[in-house]
Amino acid sequence: MQQASGTGRRSGVLVVGAVAVVVLVLGIAASGILAYRSAHLTTSPFSFSNSGSPIPSDTDRHLVIGVAEQFALRMDAVSGKDPGTYVKQVSQLLTTKQKTKFTAEFAQFQKVGVDPTLKGTGTVLSYGIADMDNDSATVLVAHDASVVSSAGTTQRHYRWSVVLRKVGSKWLVDDFTQVS
Repeated sequence: MQQASGTGRRSGVLVVGAVAVVVLVLGIAASGILAYRSAHLTTSPFSFSNSGSPIPSDTDRHLVIGVAEQFALRMDAVSGKDPGTYVKQVSQLLTTKQKTKFTAEFAQFQKVGVDPTLKGTGTVLSYGIADMDNDSATVLVAHDASVVSSAGTTQRHYRWSVVLRKVGSKWLVDDFTQVS
């Protein structure tokens, strides 16, 4: 009878060992899934698939706000003394599509004649991200501009919706519109 009892203990140890191995494998698999999900955050609720849109990084959030803010300030900084530099500085922040549009519109402005005393400055009052994903964003920018020329001083209060696209690793302005 003692042999039967030894076989029973061995069988019990084997069953406990097998259960422990299964629990260990399941724990490792669950840990792997959780680690992957925490490194690849999405807008979708937790699931074993990663089908949601990735959440933009804080770095990208800061970059789109910075580009939108710089765009508004550069647009406000019009200069009749050096229009070429003005176009160059604004164009650095534009996608190819928007650069073509801006250059054509500014050429029409120059045909009318640019007062050499024209000097603009701007102040960004407020900004906020209206919408953003990994390769596009819309930033709302409230800014005031002052333009001084030989004709006098003009104060403007702008509220823009600035659409940005990620081109390579850079965020660039793809469009902007006046909002009220």
